[in-house]
Amino acid sequence: MIKDEALKSTPWWAPRIVPPKGAPNVLLIITDDSGFGVPSTFDGVIPTPTMDRIAKHGKPVFLWNLADLKRIKWQGPDALTPGRHTVEFDFKYEGLGVGTLLYNNMSGLGRPGTGTLKVDGKVVATEAMPHTMPMILQWDEAFDVGSDTLTGVNDADYQPPFTLTAKLNKLTIKVDRPKLSDADIKQLQAGQAAATDGK
Repeated sequence: MIKDEALKSTPWWAPRIVPPKGAPNVLLIITDDSGFGVPSTFDGVIPTPTMDRIAKHGKPVFLWNLADLKRIKWQGPDALTPGRHTVEFDFKYEGLGVGTLLYNNMSGLGRPGTGTLKVDGKVVATEAMPHTMPMILQWDEAFDVGSDTLTGVNDADYQPPFTLTAKLNKLTIKVDRPKLSDADIKQLQAGQAAATDGK
């Protein structure tokens, strides 16, 4: 009880709140005067390595490095539980593809698309990619299966040489190239003819 004089006052503290037995561990961090994108956990400029490790620990991630101009990350919200999982990344391209080059037309290249990351058939992350590489690269350049010995995708995530510590049972790669429909071909032929007539 606090009174006007210290000698007549009795110290008092609020009772300590103790969680019940078996309650889950929850870490709550509250910061003031900092934007959502400030800490490096959210791709900000302020390094927060401990939070980064907590955020990345065990979570499935697919990161696309667009020629070091932009990095797009698909990351599951939860860490993978112990055991066997199927991780799938699917990319739906919104362009016509390299087939347009047959008609001296580059409109099919560098178009946007949407990537989807799945764990055991469940969608855990979906991100749009506004631009893709407007050129053909060696397809196996993007996959270092089980280890990365040369250049890493993102230096903030790991440093080569980097070896996978999990057991990889199977890797399946399916490449579905966009196909031109009859209507697409007619439109491209008309555009090519118009360009030729205009010369």
